[in-house]
Parts: sequence; C-alpha cells; structure tokens
Amino acid sequence: MTEQLITLTSPEEISVPSGSITPIAMVLQCPAPPWLEVTDRSIRFVARRWCEVLLTVVWDPSNTDGTRFCHTTIPDHHPLHSEAVAADVLARISNGRQLLRGNTIFNPGGPEALALEVWQDSGRPVTIKEARLELRSLSQL
Repeated sequence: MTEQLITLTSPEEISVPSGSITPIAMVLQCPAPPWLEVTDRSIRFVARRWCEVLLTVVWDPSNTDGTRFCHTTIPDHHPLHSEAVAADVLARISNGRQLLRGNTIFNPGGPEALALEVWQDSGRPVTIKEARLELRSLSQL
C-alpha cells in the first residue's frame, strides 16, 4: 500500500526574472515523516527511500513570450525532472501548467536532497501563480 502524498507548495506567487535560475521556496503542508527534513529551499531524505515526485508549476499564461523551464535539482547529480517548453505552446495546451512526474531512490550519501528551480527568457518578469512538489513514498527499501 502506498502512503498519502506529502505536499510542499510555494507560499505565494513568485515573480521570476528573465534569464536567471530562480530557486523556489517551499512550505510543507502536512507534518514531515521521520525520513524527511524540509527547509524553505530543499527537501532532504534522512533514510533510504524510493519516492515518486510530482512537480507542478503554474506560469502566468498571459505572457507567451520565450521559454519556460523548471527542474527538480539534486545537488551533485542529474535533475530528477527537467523540461523547457515554449511559453505560447504551454499556454495553449495547459493554460500555463507545467506538470512532470518521476521517481528515484533517495539515499543519504547519494542523491539525498531535492529542490525546485525555474527559469524563463521572456525579456521581462513572469509570475508563477503556484509551484508544488508532491512526494509519495513507494518503498523504504
């Protein structure tokens, strides 16, 4: 049986400058399980855990210039999620919602932390209306 989703969200709308990687602060929406530590900028796994990670970034669909990029960065490792999409396409197909799903094994001393970062190149700031990471533990291994 899988556990319920552990949800982290951005505390407010975010203005993302053009051409700059922007880390997103996240707030835990439920008590942290014992295998997880959360700061405003990252999630750290303190015990080996196989997790599914759902990423949602809701960009302002009224600005359709440039590209929208988001990823879940794992320090010193490849990102778990990474996607760049043209803003006009994103606005047309999903009203600005960037949705990604992935899973991996997190392990102290290996891939043990996760953070959300975004980027855009419209030439002016773009608002993110909501950013969310949801974790589902698949196994403690």
